[in-house]
Amino acid sequence: MWLNRLFYNLHFFYYLTSEPGLKHQKNLFLIGGNEDRKPKGELLSHFISLCGQSPHIIVISGASAVPEQVANDYHDIFLKMGASRVDRILFQDRKDGVHKENFDLLEKADGVFITGGNQVKLVGTMGGTPFHKNLVDKISNGLVYGGTSAGASIVSRIMIAGGRGSFNPRKNTVKISGGLGILDGVIIDQHFRERNRLYRLATAVSTNPGELAIGIDENTALHIVDDHLCQVYGSNSVTVLDGEEMEYTAFSETSGSDPITMCGMKFHVLTKGFGYDLKKRAPDILGNSKFVNKKQKLSEVIF
Repeated sequence: MWLNRLFYNLHFFYYLTSEPGLKHQKNLFLIGGNEDRKPKGELLSHFISLCGQSPHIIVISGASAVPEQVANDYHDIFLKMGASRVDRILFQDRKDGVHKENFDLLEKADGVFITGGNQVKLVGTMGGTPFHKNLVDKISNGLVYGGTSAGASIVSRIMIAGGRGSFNPRKNTVKISGGLGILDGVIIDQHFRERNRLYRLATAVSTNPGELAIGIDENTALHIVDDHLCQVYGSNSVTVLDGEEMEYTAFSETSGSDPITMCGMKFHVLTKGFGYDLKKRAPDILGNSKFVNKKQKLSEVIF
């Protein structure tokens, strides 16, 4: 098994380095929350390394209930990890989306990091502003994106806005709204296993079966390159739900509190070093692009 992981890691590294420069790739580094914030913490250190040598980082903390405190915390962490400069944008109202100084910071930055909190709050203040549109463009052209907790969920076009953990899928376990649209076709959830969110994510898929759904555990990250190849980092796991070939969902036939029948949803659990191809909708367990054949039924369950 360790050899399989080595093959995939080499394949992922080759994909990164065979393209014309990391700066011209789209890099999303999505953390499931509660990451190790020590100076040598694996996930935040890896985000800094993706941004280049002595990078300039912007921290956006508008999702937090205490944005200044949170921004200051990450400011200090990133400086200790080797960033040359860390600027803070609190994003407390929509006026922040038109301020020239914020655009100037974005123009010079190597990476942007969105902290945890309430993703709906930040979408409400940032979404649709000139800053938001510029941010999406910059990320597509090489600005490295990092986000933890709400900062991971917010990248989706169809975003989980709230809900609760449950022991079976129900309509009232999840709320859906629009996100920042940095990543299309994928719904991201976080604090996944720790807050028992499997069935809330499955409910989201049952009403949006064309979307892939990814749940990221705490102190775990998914690195997504060019909306295509992914690799898992950290101490726990990433769960992928794929409803594209679902045979049946009773979402439209049930009330908010009733359990929902679903048949044929694919389920994958990936740990550190394993990958996933978003375009092929398949995990890579062997490396060298030998993706799992659909006929193998590997890691599939029926809810």
